[in-house]
Amino acid sequence: MVRRLPVLQSQDTDDAAAARRPRLQWVLIGAGFVVTLFLPLSMLGVWLGSWLVRGFSRAGQGKSLIALGALPVALSFLLACGLAGALVGRFGGRAKTREAACSGALGACLGWGLAALGGSLRPWLVALTSLALLVVFGALAAALGARLSLTRRV
Repeated sequence: MVRRLPVLQSQDTDDAAAARRPRLQWVLIGAGFVVTLFLPLSMLGVWLGSWLVRGFSRAGQGKSLIALGALPVALSFLLACGLAGALVGRFGGRAKTREAACSGALGACLGWGLAALGGSLRPWLVALTSLALLVVFGALAAALGARLSLTRRV
C-alpha cells in the first residue's frame, strides 16, 4: 500500500483574504503608499520647481517665486494621496472612503515627521500650519481618490 501525503489546498483567493483584512490595516497600507509614492514624486517636484523658478526669476517677485517653486511639490503630495486613496478604495474590502481619508491624513503626518526630522520645520508656527494643511488636503485627496475608484471595486 502506497501512502501519500495530503495536499494542502487553500480555498481562499487573494481577493478574499484582502476582503477580510481589518480596516485599520488598509489605513496603514494606504499611509505607507502615500509615503512611498510621495518621496520620488517630490524629487521630481523639486526639480520642476527649481526649473520654473529659474525660468521666471527675472519677471517675478520673491513671494511668487517661492509659491511657484513649492507648487509642483504640493501637487505631487496631492497626487500621492489620491493614488493611495484609490488603492484603498478599489482593493480595500470593507474599507471605503473614510479609511482612505484616514490613510491620507496618516501619510501626511508621516511625511511631516520626516520633514521635521530633516530640520526643515524651524519656526513652530510654520510647523503647525504645515501639519494642519497637509492633514486636511491629504485626507481630502485620498477621499477623492477612493470615491473615484469605488465604482471599479474588485
